This record gives sequence, structure tokens and C-alpha cells, in this order.
Amino acid sequence: MGEITLVTGGARSGKSAFAESLLDTEAEINYIATNCSAQDPEMATRVSLHQQRRPKNWQTTETYLVVADVIEQAQVSAHLLDCATMLTTNYFFDLMKERFGEDYAVIDEEIMKLSEKDKAVIEGEILNEWEKILTTAKKNQADLVVVTNEVGLGIVPENAFSRWFRDVLGYVNQSLGKEADAVFLVIAGIPMKIK
Repeated sequence: MGEITLVTGGARSGKSAFAESLLDTEAEINYIATNCSAQDPEMATRVSLHQQRRPKNWQTTETYLVVADVIEQAQVSAHLLDCATMLTTNYFFDLMKERFGEDYAVIDEEIMKLSEKDKAVIEGEILNEWEKILTTAKKNQADLVVVTNEVGLGIVPENAFSRWFRDVLGYVNQSLGKEADAVFLVIAGIPMKIK
């Protein structure tokens, strides 16, 4: 069975580069890129830097949906999922589009009206999706390296919805950390093994 490794850290901590260094550059690796659309020039530059850094023999799958199927079907020695935070955020907005349609102005209005019960249902759907991913990864022969943002170390968001969503991201990280065989925290480019 493959092993699951979680790499967490703050923005620009060096976590993605460290996660990549854990994998054999000569092996067949599937890079699961979860930021599927660069919505502005600055984000496009970030995506491009990640792409340039990857070995040419690694394949890339750009998706934040059906990730369990991708892990199950790809014939590779390892998967690198970068990153859990973007996957969760994109998956959340996909759930919102299913409920409220494609208009982001309407989605923003509806998000602010979510009740605690609504939030619990959405949180459950997100955690269930991650459970599928982790269950599939555990059964698969390929290793899985997951990069995530350590969201609890930054500024406390100013509004209730953002605080709730930060908490959801924290619960995702807790689930990943619990199921991972190894966990690294990267600070200032320095990786520390914490599990």
C-alpha cells in the first residue's frame, strides 16, 4: 500500500518545493493541480512558476473534482496533490454553484445567509469528499503527498463566514494529519517532521 505524506506551512514557506523534493524526479509522478484557473495575472505567474519547477516527465492532472478517481486510475508511483486548501475552496464553490447557480454575486449573497445547519451540511460534504480521497489513497499502491496551508496561524478573518470557512479548512487539515503516515511543517523554507 502507498503511504500518505502531508506537508503543511504558511504562504511562501517553501512547502510545495519541499513536497516535490520528497519524490523521485525520475519516477512517474502524477501532479494533481487543484488551482485549475488562474483568475488574474499574479495567480497565472504563481501557476507558471510551479509548472516550470516540475520535472518534464511528471504528468499533470488539473482538477479539484473526482480526485479519488484520479488517484485510483492513474498508473504512477506517486501522486502529489497541491494543494488541499485550493481543492477544498474550489470544491466548496462548486457546491455553491450546484445550489445557487453560476452568478457569483448571487452566490456571495446566499453564502451570507447560510444557517448553522446549512454550514454543517456543507462541512459534512467537504469532509466526506476528503474521506473518499484518503480511503482511495490508502488502498492504492502509489504514494500520495498532499500540500496544504496551515490556516490557523494567520490573521483572524473579519467576518463570520470567513472565520467558519477557515475552521473548515482546519478540520480538513486535522483529518489529513490524522490519516497521514508522515507530516511535515515547513517554516521559512525549513521542513520539520512532526509525525
